[in-house]
Amino acid sequence: MNPKKNEKYIIYIDTGGTFSDAVVVKQDGTFVSGKAPTTPQNLEECFFNCIEAAAKNGGKSLQGLLSSTEILGYGTTAGTNAILTRYNAPKIGLIITKGFEDTTMIGRGLGRWAGIHPLESIHIPTTDRPEPLIRRRLIKGVTERIDSAGEEIIPLYEHEAEQAVKELLAEGVDGICVVFLWSFLNDSHELKVKEIIQALAPDLPTSLSCETSPLIRESSRTNSTVVNLYIGTAVKRLLETIKGRLNTYGYKKPFLIMQAAGGLSRSEVVRPVTTLHSGPVGGLVGVRFFKEVYKLDNVIGSDVGGTSFDVCILPKEGSAYIREPVVARFPISNPMMEIISIGAGGGTIAYIDELTGMLRVGPHSAGAVPGPVCYQRGGTEPTVTDADVVMGRIDPDYFLGGTMKLDKEAAWKAIKEKIAGPLKVSVEKAAHDICAIIDKVMADILASTLRQRGLDPGEFSVFAFGGAGPAHCGGYTFGIGFKDVIVCPFAATFSAFGASTADVYHRYESSPFVVLPGLPFNVTTGRFTVTEIMEKYRANIERYNRICETLIERAFGDMTEEGFKKDEVRMNFILEMRYGGQLHEVVTRPQRIMISNVDDLNHILTTFEEEYIRLYSEGAMYSGGGIEIYNITVEVSAGVPKPTPVKHPYKGKDPSAAFKGVRDVWFDKGYAKSNVYEMLRLENGNYIKGPAIIEGVDTTFVVPSDREVVMDEYLNMVMTQKA
Repeated sequence: MNPKKNEKYIIYIDTGGTFSDAVVVKQDGTFVSGKAPTTPQNLEECFFNCIEAAAKNGGKSLQGLLSSTEILGYGTTAGTNAILTRYNAPKIGLIITKGFEDTTMIGRGLGRWAGIHPLESIHIPTTDRPEPLIRRRLIKGVTERIDSAGEEIIPLYEHEAEQAVKELLAEGVDGICVVFLWSFLNDSHELKVKEIIQALAPDLPTSLSCETSPLIRESSRTNSTVVNLYIGTAVKRLLETIKGRLNTYGYKKPFLIMQAAGGLSRSEVVRPVTTLHSGPVGGLVGVRFFKEVYKLDNVIGSDVGGTSFDVCILPKEGSAYIREPVVARFPISNPMMEIISIGAGGGTIAYIDELTGMLRVGPHSAGAVPGPVCYQRGGTEPTVTDADVVMGRIDPDYFLGGTMKLDKEAAWKAIKEKIAGPLKVSVEKAAHDICAIIDKVMADILASTLRQRGLDPGEFSVFAFGGAGPAHCGGYTFGIGFKDVIVCPFAATFSAFGASTADVYHRYESSPFVVLPGLPFNVTTGRFTVTEIMEKYRANIERYNRICETLIERAFGDMTEEGFKKDEVRMNFILEMRYGGQLHEVVTRPQRIMISNVDDLNHILTTFEEEYIRLYSEGAMYSGGGIEIYNITVEVSAGVPKPTPVKHPYKGKDPSAAFKGVRDVWFDKGYAKSNVYEMLRLENGNYIKGPAIIEGVDTTFVVPSDREVVMDEYLNMVMTQKA
């Protein structure tokens, strides 16, 4: 890091399933990173451990680094872990519209299969809905009803609401959720119940659906409201504890939290439910950053960590959002950037299937504790990392730069006992088969994800990252036909780096449920005519405009709290629309969303029609059904300081300055003499042909015999098929 006087830094931390990563960015755009084992039961510990590791790598103390830091961001798994483990679970109550008390029990049709591995989902008798987060006796129905136009047709029975609150308080609940039908159009009943709760228990945490997720579809909206309160205590406690400790080290600037929607927000403003899966999103944001740096049209990110394989696709038109993502088997209504995840990583466990006698790998993982056998932390089941060590891909004496010694003999014995012996093959062959299977599983996900979208792999560059990504990218990209594979020297901490490239970002949504049936249609032009619509549907349009105004006001208000002026804020609009009677919405991005006149409405309708034609062709248009505006989204963002990629001068093809020696590494046909290179000593233009091993402090890049690697001007390694 070569610290200078008055040097200022930016720090980002990503907590993964096995390791936690920190990236420290200098003012000139260069950076150092640090890793530390994740401590699942005490995330605060690994948070500071990885920062301390990065500080040490940069020649500074933890105190000295934090006291000189301008911005500190964090992607946390605390919320996801709280749902998955149910550790120290809070006792939550729910007040809901009478007659809908079983909403969380019944769920939706996909509830049986949402979030489980395909191999498990094919056996219906063994599948079931996830265990609810709220016990049935803690769910109370209250009489009230708002209609689909936002009008009150049955007033809130306040005496029932008060009795429900008293009964829940008598049960000793730690918080109360409130979910009423159509509250996203008229929140008066939910707000009144909140007043009743505060009058009876002023300090009791509450979660209202009109504030957490004001969107149509009550099942996923209820899940979001419940999850927000369920994880809220754990997430807020963690963030407050970290922030307090940061203050003792001299850091008193904003503490920014990565959100699943792809941006940062201050810890005081962020909603707990938006932090779910925020760690992997950092990797996606980093891929988007390099897509712009390299001016690439199509890129795909592949993150192989200790427990999961995460895939993100950024085609020419940009990244997609999952409207109703599944978290711990619960569909929620808080959109996330689209990431496809499976259980496949360095800690994935290999085993012999008892029924078939065949070798299987995953989806279960050894995780951070006990971890792979070679970690010497009590693990007994052989994993992918153990296989890598046995094959010579990973040097057991140079793991994490030599700071963590691996036990190759223990890995060898575990694979021999659990895999090689029963299969009657050599230990090396068993290790190779473990890696071949996991690579094929990951390759299938990459290929099928592109096929489902009608995308050509030959137009895509693959970014391979995560601690195990560089070791396996040669295997999981084989035969698919990608243009090239790019590996950054900081691949193991890429998600933390990606978070450092994100803007402060907020996303506000609501469902206006605007239905415009029987719109007059001009057969000659093939377009709607809207001259009489403004008056005919005035009530609908006025309700729609009120919702838009509320979202925009909230957006500017929160960005002001974030410390930005109005002219520093970028704003984008998204409308989800469909023809009447259809099931799926079309995502459109109009330039303006307020409907003040005929031209505004015509702009919105035309934007929808053009996108619909692009997706489905003009012949599929269904103008007779009219138009429904289903959801409104307002996005706001503002820039913060980011790393600047540094271009390095060309140094020639010869990589001998980085040469470390020769090692026997097992590939498809047995052991092969493989040159070993020091990753951080490679320079622009250096050329390496496989088979080879490129060792970094916290990752190992395996170059198969049919590949070659060239260092580019950013000192990233670009792997292609040998000519």
